[in-house]
Amino acid sequence: MTQAVTLDDQNTPEKKKLTGWKVLFIFLAFFGVIFAVNGVFLYNAITSFPGEDVKKSYLQGLAYNQTLEARAAQAELGWQAQAGIESGEIVFFLEDSAGEGISGYPVIIEARRLTNDAEDQVITLNSVGAGKYSAPADTLASGQWRLNITVLNFDAEEAVFIARKDVRVP
Repeated sequence: MTQAVTLDDQNTPEKKKLTGWKVLFIFLAFFGVIFAVNGVFLYNAITSFPGEDVKKSYLQGLAYNQTLEARAAQAELGWQAQAGIESGEIVFFLEDSAGEGISGYPVIIEARRLTNDAEDQVITLNSVGAGKYSAPADTLASGQWRLNITVLNFDAEEAVFIARKDVRVP
C-alpha cells in the first residue's frame, strides 16, 4: 500500500516577494553602473584629447579671404613639391613650373602628431641643392605624422609656398 505524501505549509520554501525596496535597489544599481561607466568614458575623453587642434581658429576664419588670395598666388607660381622620409631623413623636393629644382630658400617643417600635440616640433631643413632639402628624422618617433612645410622668402619673413604631407615614420 502506498502512502500519500502531503506537503504542509511548514515544509514548503517561502517565495521571496519583490518589495518596493528591492525594486529601488535594482533601479539604483542599474543606473549606478551606467553613471560609473559614463564617468570613466568621460574622464578618458577629456584627458586624451587636448581640445582645439588649430591655434586661433576664430582669427583664421576671419582671415579666410587672405588665405584664398595666398593660395591663388601660390598656384600662379606653378611650383611642385614632394616630401617624405628616406633613409632616416626628412626629404623635401621643390621644383618650378618647368621642372627645375629651386634651392636656397629657408624651409621649415612643423611636424605634428594628429592625436597629441605634446610631440609636435619645428624642424629647419637644409638646402642640399637641385631643389632638394633635408634634415635628420631621428627626432620623430615612429608612427603617423603630418608635415606642414613652409618655404619662406629670402628674408624669412613670410611664406612663399606652403605644402602639407602625411607620412609614416618606421
